[in-house]
Amino acid sequence: MSRNGITIAAGAALAVIATASASSAMGLGLQPVGSGFDGALGVVQAPGESRLLVVERRGTVRPIGRNGKPGAPWLDIRDRVGSEGFEQGLLGVAFAPDFPRSGRFYVNYTDRRGDTRVVEFRAKPGARTVSPRTARVVLSQDQPYPNHNGGDLAFGPDGMLYVGLGDGGSSGDPGNRAQNLGTLLGKILRIDPSKRASGRGYAIPAGNPFVGRAGARPEIWAYGLRNPWRISFDRSTGDLWIGDVGQNDLEEIDVARAGQSGLDYGWNKREGTDDFRGGSRGARETAPVAQYRHDDGNCSVTGGYVVRGPGAPSLAGKYVYADWCSGQAWAVDAKAPGTPEDITARLGRIAGVTSFGEDRAGNVYVVTNKQVRRITG
Repeated sequence: MSRNGITIAAGAALAVIATASASSAMGLGLQPVGSGFDGALGVVQAPGESRLLVVERRGTVRPIGRNGKPGAPWLDIRDRVGSEGFEQGLLGVAFAPDFPRSGRFYVNYTDRRGDTRVVEFRAKPGARTVSPRTARVVLSQDQPYPNHNGGDLAFGPDGMLYVGLGDGGSSGDPGNRAQNLGTLLGKILRIDPSKRASGRGYAIPAGNPFVGRAGARPEIWAYGLRNPWRISFDRSTGDLWIGDVGQNDLEEIDVARAGQSGLDYGWNKREGTDDFRGGSRGARETAPVAQYRHDDGNCSVTGGYVVRGPGAPSLAGKYVYADWCSGQAWAVDAKAPGTPEDITARLGRIAGVTSFGEDRAGNVYVVTNKQVRRITG
């Protein structure tokens, strides 16, 4: 059966239809797609594949089965993933654009020591499982503290892999790492994992903004981030959207328009638009396009996607995001961000939203610890 260009198993389709929320028939709503997962942190769909895969924090990637329940692990790397800390584990998965031919995909996880590893795996077309023996470490980064690992991955429209890393953790960025171009922490990286150069497991793409600058890491694409919790590209414009978790009071949404690089999102000089440590505003410093304070139970932003798929036309062209603690959700116009619209009343509170996801047709999904639901309306 096909829904909006996405083929799914007939049993799963019946389960979705049977359990669709009543609100979806009245407008904006959440349509159940899968449940029963353990520590779900994302939902992805590979190029050329029909099934949706759910990323679980302890180190598994499972398909949503015919009955909407978790299938057997497609990838199981629990033996190498360290997930003891609340912000540790298998944190991101991204498929190479040429996945149907190469089988290449990438995962970002914290290892048994708590350090970040970006690892390439290769999957055979249509295989039920991925062999862990295909693993190749692409990038490693020591983590001084167990929190603020970032962990998301996304391929841009340029075919390069973008990697989100937090500031190394603790509180207040004690090492001033987010502003230090000599470390990868507190940054968005841009690398080419299909090639290897200079003893690295990847190549530095042409156009990275700090190539050749003394003391700067050439992998860096953007900096001044505390803990980028979910990054995504607008499939229509190529703009990069970032949800950056705040410290004491402000959660923020940042954007790099297609072609923009080297932007400084301000941390730890600024938390949102407020001074944190303070300091002069450099030429690269860029204010968030949206922010909200820690009131009404808010505490931690979960970045989302710009809605471009057919499933939720009332949100077309808007970037949707939510707060993990309060379950509030907002939408902001992607082209000309103004005051965000609070869509909580329309969508319903999303308790414990850990991530968002997008399928190949552009439909957007909401992920919580055990559930995956699609935004409709």
